[in-house]
Amino acid sequence: MRHLKENNETYLSHLKFAGKMGLQLILRGTLFILHGLIPLYHMPDSLNLNNTCKLINKWDSYAKNRRRTD
Repeated sequence: MRHLKENNETYLSHLKFAGKMGLQLILRGTLFILHGLIPLYHMPDSLNLNNTCKLINKWDSYAKNRRRTD
């Protein structure tokens, strides 16, 4: 499991991070598709495109900072 060692993570911490990220993207993607099909409702601010991008950037920063430096 070289990937886990390179990222200084345990299996469970990796599963938690990747699972949380994947579920959030599925949820948000589904809502964006529904909004595209039925544009009658306003996307909640917490789930809008701007906040989704901020969340992805936060995940990216976390992923970059966990990597081993040795």
